Amino acid sequence: MGNLFKIALRNLRRYRRRTILTSSLITIGVIFVLVFVGVSGSFKNMMIGQMTDSMLGHIQIHRNGYIASIETLPLTMIMKPQAVKKLEGIFKQIPEIEAYSPRIKFGAMLSTFTETTNVRLNGVYPEMEMKTVPLLASRISNGGKEIRKG
Repeated sequence: MGNLFKIALRNLRRYRRRTILTSSLITIGVIFVLVFVGVSGSFKNMMIGQMTDSMLGHIQIHRNGYIASIETLPLTMIMKPQAVKKLEGIFKQIPEIEAYSPRIKFGAMLSTFTETTNVRLNGVYPEMEMKTVPLLASRISNGGKEIRKG
């Protein structure tokens, strides 16, 4: 084994240009991989930050069984008032929690007597929601009329 190591070192010393070129290519490759991992990680963190700060919030607490029925959004799966008050008391005791906002989500149908479509509605307290998801304001339009061509 020691003999093999000596031959390898002698070979590296003998072919210096090839050794420098190969080691520099390996170094450049490792640097590119590290930069790519760092940039892709920062993009991932940025996308997660955009989602949590504009729509979701950092944590959501639901009643047991709510996620299984999220497609239909039944009103029977909302949290009971006692549970909401208990959670609010817990949130107020933890100083690291900057803001929270209760939400109610439900589905509805809109009809113009010629067409019917379903919609999902969110009921929130605007002041609390803006503190919980600070980028939400950027997603709210002023209600201007949209002109469609076609």
